[in-house]
Amino acid sequence: MPRPAEAVSDRARIETAFAGVPLVLDARGAAYLPDADTLIVSDLHLEKGSYFAARGVPVPVCDTRETLRRLADVIAAYNPEQVVCLGDSFHDRSARGRLCTDDFGELTRIAGQVPDWVWVSGNHDPEPPDGLTGRGAARLEIAGLTHPKL
Repeated sequence: MPRPAEAVSDRARIETAFAGVPLVLDARGAAYLPDADTLIVSDLHLEKGSYFAARGVPVPVCDTRETLRRLADVIAAYNPEQVVCLGDSFHDRSARGRLCTDDFGELTRIAGQVPDWVWVSGNHDPEPPDGLTGRGAARLEIAGLTHPKL
């Protein structure tokens, strides 16, 4: 069973099991399934800030860049064979159009470093935006766990 990078503090993660499947819950907002060498994230809500800013809601608009930085950090710590984004990766269906070139490039770079990147449909993003690295899925099973219904 692959071990997560030692750079991750033991206080920043909990090693447990769910339905008999070994699982590492990482405080950075990810779950790692060592037996499947899969990192799972959800609800990234990329471009949430720009969505609300366009409607006059005073929120930080740099949320996408920070989310991508944290995503890159947790991926670097585990170096997984697969990353699964469980949905709501984008705040709304128009988020791709608001994603700046630099952020889209960074997302492409991050996803391109992982052999298998899966975008699972969410209620905010039923289909992954065009031009993204990876594959879309409406339903996914990993190590006996099924999403969207566990």
